[in-house]
Amino acid sequence: MSAEKQTILITGCSSGIGFQIATIAAEHGHTIVATAPTEALLADVPETAAMKLVLDVTDAASIAAAVKAAEEQLGSLTSLVNNAGYCQTGPVELIDDARLRKQFDVNVFGAMAVARAVIPSLRRGGGGRIVNLSSMFGQVTVPYHGVYCASKYAIEALSDALRMELKEFGIDVVLIEPGWIKTPFLKTANSLIPDEWQQEGVYATKFKRFLERSVEMDEKGGKVADALMGTPEQVAGIVVRALEAKRPSERYPVTAMAKLLPLMQKMMPTGLWDTMQNKSLGA
Repeated sequence: MSAEKQTILITGCSSGIGFQIATIAAEHGHTIVATAPTEALLADVPETAAMKLVLDVTDAASIAAAVKAAEEQLGSLTSLVNNAGYCQTGPVELIDDARLRKQFDVNVFGAMAVARAVIPSLRRGGGGRIVNLSSMFGQVTVPYHGVYCASKYAIEALSDALRMELKEFGIDVVLIEPGWIKTPFLKTANSLIPDEWQQEGVYATKFKRFLERSVEMDEKGGKVADALMGTPEQVAGIVVRALEAKRPSERYPVTAMAKLLPLMQKMMPTGLWDTMQNKSLGA
C-alpha cells in the first residue's frame, strides 16, 4: 500500500495521538476521515481532514452513521485507525462494575465495533489495513493499572485473531504499542479517580504514592523521564509508517521502555517481577 493514497478513518482525533495521526497522515497526502465522540470535540479536530464526523465508539448508531457518511462521500475506505481510548486507574478491588464496563466499552468493545463496521468497506475495496492502538500495557501488567492493562491485553488477542481471519481478504491488522507518552492521557485518567481512593482505606498510602510518582515523571520530566517517554508525534509517525508499509509488522512498540519492559517481564521469574513493582511503590 506504500505507493497508494489511502482513505483513512481515525477515531479519537480531538487531541493527543489521534490529532497527530490525522495531521501527519494528511501531510502524507492521504484522505482523512477524522472523528470525535461529540460535536463540541469536532472543533478540535485537524482542519486538514477531508471529513470531520461525530463517532462515539460506544454507540452503534453513531458508528454506522459515520461509516455510511464517509462511504457516500469518499467511496470505500482503505484503512482504519482505532485510536480512541482512555485509562481507568485504581486498585482493582475498588473499581466497580460501571467503571469496569465503561473501560471495556471504549477500549475493547468500541474498537471492535468500529472494526466490524469498516471491514466490509475494506473488503469491497479489495483489501486494506486496520491499525489498533494498544499499549506496552497490553503485554506488561503493573499495580493500579490492572483494568486498563486487561483492556489492552484483550485488544492484543482480538487483533491477533483478526489478523489471521482477514488475511485471505488482503486486510492487514497491526498493533501499535506505545510506552509512556507525553499527552493529556494521564491527567484525564487521574481526573476520573475518586478523592477517597487516595485519602482513606487500605490502599490509600501506596496508591497516593503511585499517583505522585506518575505525575512527577509526566510533569517534571528530567533526563531519565524524558529518555523513557515518547511524544504523540512519534507515535503518529509510527502509525503512518505502518499504514504505508508494503508488508507491515504485526506489532510496533514505540519508545525504548515499550521494547524493554515486556522483555524484562518475560525473562524474570514472576515473583521477582512482582517484588520489583511493589518496591517501586515503597512496599
